[in-house]
Amino acid sequence: MSTHRSSSPGTGRITLVLFVAVAAATAYPWQTARERWVLGIGLAVVAVALARRRGLPVTTLLRRWATIKRPKRGVRRARRPGTEARVTALLAVAAPAEDPDLLPLPLIAGYLDRYGLHADAIRVTSRDVGDHAGTRERATWIGLTFSAVDNLAALQARSPEIPLHQTAAVAARRLADHLREAGWVATPVEPDDIPRLDAAGSRETWHAVVQENGDHLAAYRVTSGQDVSDLLSKVWAYPTPETWTVLEISGSGDEQTLALATAFRTGAPPSPGGPLSGLGPQVGNHRASLAALHPSSGQRLDGHAAAGAQWLSPLRWPSTTAQRLAADAAAS
Repeated sequence: MSTHRSSSPGTGRITLVLFVAVAAATAYPWQTARERWVLGIGLAVVAVALARRRGLPVTTLLRRWATIKRPKRGVRRARRPGTEARVTALLAVAAPAEDPDLLPLPLIAGYLDRYGLHADAIRVTSRDVGDHAGTRERATWIGLTFSAVDNLAALQARSPEIPLHQTAAVAARRLADHLREAGWVATPVEPDDIPRLDAAGSRETWHAVVQENGDHLAAYRVTSGQDVSDLLSKVWAYPTPETWTVLEISGSGDEQTLALATAFRTGAPPSPGGPLSGLGPQVGNHRASLAALHPSSGQRLDGHAAAGAQWLSPLRWPSTTAQRLAADAAAS
């Protein structure tokens, strides 16, 4: 599977360009100094509005830079989703040692539309932690996010009080039962049961969030046109003390969309260009991006790309690496 996303400017930028074009056209034939100033300013505005760097609009980078430079930038909080009611139910998953440890992604994605409910998104999140000996241990969670607006009729049919939390929990338990029938270990968990990416007392810089112990946490998006399976293999093999990887699925059927994101913890400042080809740093926006990566986050990941349900089957996503490493060592 490859990630292909449109790089066309958004509606707001197109509207701005059209507005500037009309303003410049009214000054035609640009004979006076004032008319030439209007033309020059218009061309500059269009250039800035349409320019991109590292896959991001220049205006977005400027806004992030200004935010970082504000006073008290070290305590800037992640942006919150809108006021719409959204709930995420969580499961911790692992495969028995004797079974192939590859998550059944099509089965999991099937719960986007199940029992009359539509999930806004389902995400699989894995956290890899390595030790000094090079052994890596993985924990994996599945999150189902539901929106009250998208399921209003179904919720009202269940209860006049619109029990969104209970409904999400029931859907997660049913997915857990389904996974157990397939031989998986699946357990409901609370957000506090999952480690946080960002610790209190950290400060945000342009290239990372720096922890009090000197570690650097940096978030990355997957750039367009990447082979997902190949990129995931490189991400999981990259030598860092801690790696977070997130796959988010939305939509339904042939209209499914996928998004991938990752975060690395390093002892030294990260490379400005990113650690791997295919990963774009969330420059100036690392704290908010790290918050969005957490399994309990109800905020959509950036960069969703269209992908039919058939694209999930080839993806190989182990739930735990420690079990598999032990099994491989025993076999050798």
